[in-house]
Amino acid sequence: MRTFNPEKELNKIQKGNKNKIIIGVCLLLLIVAIGSSYALYQIKYNKRIIYTTVDKFYSKDIILSVKLDDQEKSTNKFPTKEEGYVYSHIECENGNITNINWNDDSWKLNADINGPDKCTVFFVKSPFHMKSCEGKEMSECLLEEGEKFTNILAFDDPDQNGRYIGANPANYIWFNCEDYSNPTEKTCERWRIIGSFKDIEKINGDGTTTKQNLIKIMNATPVTNGLPFDNYNKENGAATDRGISDWANSTLMKTLNPGYELNTNYNSNELTSNSLYWNRQEGLCAKGACPNGSNGETQKCSFTDEGIRETTKQYIENIRWDIGSALMGTAESFYNSERSDNKTELMKSSVWDGRVGLIYPSDFGYAVGGNVRNECLTKTLNTNIAECGENNWLFTKRYTATMIAFMNTTDQILFLHYKNPTVISDSYTNCAYSIEPVVYLTHDTKITSGDGTYDNPYVLAP
Repeated sequence: MRTFNPEKELNKIQKGNKNKIIIGVCLLLLIVAIGSSYALYQIKYNKRIIYTTVDKFYSKDIILSVKLDDQEKSTNKFPTKEEGYVYSHIECENGNITNINWNDDSWKLNADINGPDKCTVFFVKSPFHMKSCEGKEMSECLLEEGEKFTNILAFDDPDQNGRYIGANPANYIWFNCEDYSNPTEKTCERWRIIGSFKDIEKINGDGTTTKQNLIKIMNATPVTNGLPFDNYNKENGAATDRGISDWANSTLMKTLNPGYELNTNYNSNELTSNSLYWNRQEGLCAKGACPNGSNGETQKCSFTDEGIRETTKQYIENIRWDIGSALMGTAESFYNSERSDNKTELMKSSVWDGRVGLIYPSDFGYAVGGNVRNECLTKTLNTNIAECGENNWLFTKRYTATMIAFMNTTDQILFLHYKNPTVISDSYTNCAYSIEPVVYLTHDTKITSGDGTYDNPYVLAP
């Protein structure tokens, strides 16, 4: 009979347990390794990444990855403010993370964790949120820091202006707001930043000019799809009822800009439209028709909802616009023609002083991005290359008027064609065009918040 030895038996038990512990630790490390290879980022308790109402949790509870808008692959760490990134949103598979809030000051994500989940945190890049841009004017920030954002900005026109490029860059801005300190969908309009332009001539109160770098923006939604550029402008020498292609004297210019009082004796020979957009009022507008003239007919037209608010006029600069006429060409040739002395027979000048204009053909040409940008910039803008339109945020599939006359004619302008993705076409002034106003912001305009996306447009300092 074997004698029971307590000390010997205890040693066996302890040795067995030790082996089990070693095996258990190895298995645990294997599981963690497999999990780490699956998840790009795993949140651990008491780290700076996320704070939660849950007292304790393990790495297997929450799996996070980080997606930056200018990189194809996810990363395993949050970007920094200094790099110019802004938190956009978070997407989770199981819906177990609630009350999500990003704190820009502490640069942390706060949330309630109700169970295991796998999430991706999205960041977009914005030059306006770089540390070096704090308190700086929009125009100067974009020009000084923008070359760090080559995925959304380009500086390759003849004057190296900074332009937003690509299919859908984060260039939305709340504008024409009732209250700029509290912008919302109901109280503001979405506009988009075309870019920052160098040495724009600002018209001073005494009539002199000062050159400044200014931000150029356009309404993201047309105020109307049915206004002509000009119509039956006999007063300015139009040979037909199609009107003239001189922006400085067109009926559309007088509709959008200040200085033209409402004419109660409005008739077919005085189609001036009378500052309806600028003064946010109702009146009569020339009726667009194409291809034949509309013989001076008018229609009721109201800008009481879409017109410029009094709160917004302080942001809009009075500048000297180049309106040189142009022939068909590349983005660069359009750019040079627009800034030339080219005039049609009835044009009095190749410049115009005012506040509200339209886009240029070159704005459209230089907005193309992606891998096709270099190729597209070598093509004339009436070349139908689908990829050029697909990578251009200004391609809206509407007949959109520009403010540039087609050279060697008196009644045709250049416009964006809705059917073909890269086509700038020429057509008569009396056609019904989509009208998307363009303005330059005053030099001291600054951004306070927002990331430029559609859901979170930039917010201007009130």
